Amino acid sequence: MDFMDLIEMPRVDSVKLFRQIHDYEMNQLITQKLLGSLNLTSHHLIFITQADPEKPREEIWIVHSSIDNLEKSITETKFQLMIKCKNFQIFFIDFPTAYCCNSIHKSLESLSNLTTENMKLPFFCQMISNIKSEDWSFYSIENDFKRFFPDQDSCEWRISDVNNDFKISPSYPKKVIVPKNIDDQTLVKASQFRSMGRFPVLSYFHKKTNSFILRSGQPLLGPSNKRCKEDELILKSALPKGKQGYIYDLRDASVLKAAVSKGGGYETEMNYPLWKRINKNMDRFDQLHISFSKLMDACLNFSNQFFYKLDASTWFFNIRQAIYLAFSVADEIHNKNGCFLLHGWDGLDNTLLISSLSQILLDPECRTLNGFISLIEREWLQAGHPFSKRCFKSAFGSTSQKQEGPVFLLFLDCVRQISEQFCLSFEYNEDFLIMLFDNLYTSEYGTFLGNNQNEREQLLISSRTVSLWTYVKSEENLKKFINPLYKINEDVLWPSIYTQSLSIWSNLYLRFQINSKPNTEAKSEIVKMVDSNMQARLKVDKLRNELLELQNEAINRGFLSSDTV
Repeated sequence: MDFMDLIEMPRVDSVKLFRQIHDYEMNQLITQKLLGSLNLTSHHLIFITQADPEKPREEIWIVHSSIDNLEKSITETKFQLMIKCKNFQIFFIDFPTAYCCNSIHKSLESLSNLTTENMKLPFFCQMISNIKSEDWSFYSIENDFKRFFPDQDSCEWRISDVNNDFKISPSYPKKVIVPKNIDDQTLVKASQFRSMGRFPVLSYFHKKTNSFILRSGQPLLGPSNKRCKEDELILKSALPKGKQGYIYDLRDASVLKAAVSKGGGYETEMNYPLWKRINKNMDRFDQLHISFSKLMDACLNFSNQFFYKLDASTWFFNIRQAIYLAFSVADEIHNKNGCFLLHGWDGLDNTLLISSLSQILLDPECRTLNGFISLIEREWLQAGHPFSKRCFKSAFGSTSQKQEGPVFLLFLDCVRQISEQFCLSFEYNEDFLIMLFDNLYTSEYGTFLGNNQNEREQLLISSRTVSLWTYVKSEENLKKFINPLYKINEDVLWPSIYTQSLSIWSNLYLRFQINSKPNTEAKSEIVKMVDSNMQARLKVDKLRNELLELQNEAINRGFLSSDTV
């Protein structure tokens, strides 16, 4: 299929575009009306304003993949198309004829819903010379292993490449960390007992207490109540003597019987005597999508029922629940020597969410920019979170396939909530988190393409597209994402989840409704103050050194006694 087959009308003149912008002088939202032409290319909808000697020409580029929903309105006198974007921006376009409106609508419906990965923007918009292989290998499990286990001679864990060909588990990476005395054959048999072949693997090791987090898919007991001695052996071998093991099953207890009837299940105390299973319910990805849509409805259709709608969306319930569970895991690991196995259904969504948030609280490395990128690589990209499925639609899109769900967005929102409470403890700033969201749903970079590492290798992502981390680490961009107030904090973070401690992410969800100028000016002023403070400190250090040199010279010449100094 060629892109031109999907474009019925490449250009339409005499088009009116309406969008809301913030008038800084009046400090209010106004509707901007622009007249111009509309151009349709393989990946962009481009609006160009008509020539005007008093105003410079303006171009508005809308990436097809950023379009979340299209609504057509045709009457006798009006032929309008409303475009709702995944970043929450909304455009209204009036066409001169119904035929033009229908043609553009049909083309955009096809171009904005491409499911073939090879036809997506990152494969077309970047020059091959921009690809930096080192950014595609930014994360390595070997580096994590060395960080977790500095003394490898006494280490009880090992790196296994049992999944090197992705046949054991298509959603796992090639290499995983497992108990040292568990051989690969045992892992193969255990994989047959876990959903999607996701046998228990090490996610995080807390050096201060020698406690850890494992993650996996649900066990496949089924109606016949099967058991797997190899799976039991992995969990038994992983748990050191004297430690308590906890299995956080991130599902409601009421659904477990249904899971068993469909071939799934849960760990029984009889077969796993060293591990205590606890149900910790969280909404599934499809429920999160509904919650997200209700949240954005409350934000974009502001009324006197705003707080009621906000509460009814349950978005803040999910934030509180996620941070609470991460808090519980961190508390047990750091203060009570507990060890954890996390799983829900397949271990692709909430499992990764709670594991990641727990590490944010426990590990100061994850609060640095490079450490956070490594966390995303390890716990989301390589751990098999299906980004292409979950992020195919945003808040406005219909979910006929019921695979969409803003799990990673919930993670970013939780990180933002925690960083607001500990604003000095995070090296990266809010702009970095917003940039990740934007590239999650629509991106020129290939980092979030595909649903797992296996798919990315088949698509040759690393040789055909540019990594998002190349963009982040470039000299001109890196400064934008660094928190100027950052100070290293080695302590574990203990965030509050009280209602008054949480806030709506207005700079993301309301960014096209609020006046961002004061916030931008405040950030700029903070940077200036930090730079000024740094220059003052450097000047003080220089003067101290000069004074010390003068004192030493005076002592050497006998003009000054060392006792006097």
